[in-house]
Amino acid sequence: MQRRIGVMGGMFDPVHLAHLAVARQVLETLSLDVVHMVPCAVPNHRGQPGASGEHRVCMLTLAVSEEPRLIVDERELQRPGVSYMVDTLQTFASEFPDATLVYILGLDSFLSLPTWHRWRHLIDICHLCVTGRPGVTPDLPDALAIEVARRRVERVAELFAQQSGSVLFMESLDLPISSSAIRQALARGEMPAQLPHSVQTYIREHRLYF
Repeated sequence: MQRRIGVMGGMFDPVHLAHLAVARQVLETLSLDVVHMVPCAVPNHRGQPGASGEHRVCMLTLAVSEEPRLIVDERELQRPGVSYMVDTLQTFASEFPDATLVYILGLDSFLSLPTWHRWRHLIDICHLCVTGRPGVTPDLPDALAIEVARRRVERVAELFAQQSGSVLFMESLDLPISSSAIRQALARGEMPAQLPHSVQTYIREHRLYF
């Protein structure tokens, strides 16, 4: 079977249990070989992260230390300029030309896709797996609705019937965890339970977000 590689981007500022739960769920549901978790260096649509790239990589590495199929990937942190996901996916396509790429993103990010750099080309490079809360039907912007109408598949087997270009909506675990709420709690001196224990220890040791 052709190698299946998942790509999950984000600030991971800090990585929390919902990030890990979604990565594991997609890994198993789509029978992926691995999921590369790619911390963003220079975001295009939000402010700078609260922790440095080095700290975010360390926390992510701790969080996935017992998950050999979840891989911390630093390629965006090693590339200058804005971290455009289309460029990141193109590097994966060049590095793994015989693999099928699946970009994993949440529903909120997916709805903003028409504002992304070269977003239509992004879908041509890979498949999209859009994770959302159970029972939530997305109200798509017009440009996105047109693309979804011709690209949407309903089953995993359909997703892998071709090399790229399809969109699969997948109900994920209902874990409404907010990274910004976690950072706010940390700033108040609280330690949120939604963080892996190893990440909690790291934050305390390095006094992050305080």
